[in-house]
Amino acid sequence: MSLGSTGAGAGAADGGGGAAPAVRRRPDRGLLCAWLVPALVAALTTAWRYDAKPLWRDEFYTLGTAVREYGVMLRGLRVTDAGMGPWYVLMRPWVLLSQSEAWLRLPSAVAGVLAAALAGLLAHHVVKNHVVKNHVVKNHVVKRHVVEDSVLRAAAPLAGAVAGVLFTLTPIVVRHSQEARPYPVLAACAVATAYGLLRDRGAPRARWLLLWAAAATLAAALHVLTGAPAVLAMVGVAFLAPGRARRRRFLAGGLPPLAVAAAMVAVGMSQAPNRIGEDFPLLRRSLGLWHSYAAAPAALGGLLLLWGAGALALRRCPPVLALLAAGTLAPVAAVVASAAAGQLFEARYTVAAAPALAVLAGVGAAGIAVARRRTAPTAVAALALVGLVAAGQAPRLVAHRQQPFVVDDPRSAAAALAARARPGDAVVFLGNTDRPMLRHHLPAGVGLDDVLLVRDPSVSVSIGGDDLTGPQRAAALAGRERVWVVGTEHFVPWEEMFAGPVRDARAGRALAYGESFGRFRVELWTAP
Repeated sequence: MSLGSTGAGAGAADGGGGAAPAVRRRPDRGLLCAWLVPALVAALTTAWRYDAKPLWRDEFYTLGTAVREYGVMLRGLRVTDAGMGPWYVLMRPWVLLSQSEAWLRLPSAVAGVLAAALAGLLAHHVVKNHVVKNHVVKNHVVKRHVVEDSVLRAAAPLAGAVAGVLFTLTPIVVRHSQEARPYPVLAACAVATAYGLLRDRGAPRARWLLLWAAAATLAAALHVLTGAPAVLAMVGVAFLAPGRARRRRFLAGGLPPLAVAAAMVAVGMSQAPNRIGEDFPLLRRSLGLWHSYAAAPAALGGLLLLWGAGALALRRCPPVLALLAAGTLAPVAAVVASAAAGQLFEARYTVAAAPALAVLAGVGAAGIAVARRRTAPTAVAALALVGLVAAGQAPRLVAHRQQPFVVDDPRSAAAALAARARPGDAVVFLGNTDRPMLRHHLPAGVGLDDVLLVRDPSVSVSIGGDDLTGPQRAAALAGRERVWVVGTEHFVPWEEMFAGPVRDARAGRALAYGESFGRFRVELWTAP
């Protein structure tokens, strides 16, 4: 046996009475803290009043589309909302199991918790492998001063915990973490892509390639303005600065999300021509995007300091800083460019930037903590700054969770209508989502007569179904003593936006009841 032999065989040969005890690896408590603390905070804040709000209009697009047969769904997607098609396809098996608020929102809720944990892991990895190692030499000499071992060990866990918690408290994340929409999933995909890319750059492995390529492809498929710009920009940075990997690795892994994004752009552009007028205040709305990431000026000030400190800590790691910057700026630039081209502008489309910003803030907190030889004051300063940001963000979370509804309150509207309805009352629905919204919450046995319905939403191209129009509509409503009008209030009055149905519903009748529930309005018009 060679001198290098070890283990049970060597022990037996030497007559030593058995194998040497195996060395057990101690769990990395710092790594556990980096992802577990954010995950717990995210789970608790998401669970609080989780299903207290009724489904609102955007969530009914998920329910109303995903509940239909695939053939009907695809026919509808040819007309509108094709850019969200993959989300609806993925959600169809889910909605067939249940249509309750809690069940419909569960995928996004779980994705939000996962995104917070991944943000913590990413910040921990960046600080441990790209900040501390780049500044620490033998005996922990950091340039001109010595940093205590305990602070160095705590830097990465601190960064992870701060990044994940601040991600959870970000207003745009708070807004969508309890919705049956894909935005938390997109955030999770964005941070998974960043984490996989950095791990693959440092130590190429098949699992890291699979992680970032799959996450990037899913992000590109779920939303071309939200996910695709962030993940493609980060893949581009990795391609330009591949680290220990080969460039062709990032080229091959980036082709699937690029192809999916190109296809989704082609489909989306064909369905959304010139949605924004020339008078759209693009500069003001673009500058106002800061409200999506900071709930108050104090929180914004603290975040700016943390982001600046994070950039300073990563100044000797340009590829890492560039990757985080790409993940932040690309979604914002895509939304602004879309609006400039007359297409779409929604603040929620920048949600994919939230993880990178939170990670940069976490890195900044760790960078401040180890910035000086006397670590106690700098650590206190870092924690105070994080506390300032959290104190500025938390009231928005509390206020949003305590709201009785998001925009529409169809649950209360249905209860009010059911209490006043009589058997045989006619009902007229004005908007595309109003019929499924009321149906979902209306108690069984309310004898409303949906007199205008020609084709039910379950088989119609439209999620609201198809109604009678013109003279046929007027004839169906003629002679009806009581007519309910149900619709969503927009910036344009009903009399202008739905001129025909409103005119026919009110003809020869007087308003007997009218009440708004958020932007969801119910009116009763009765004949004298």
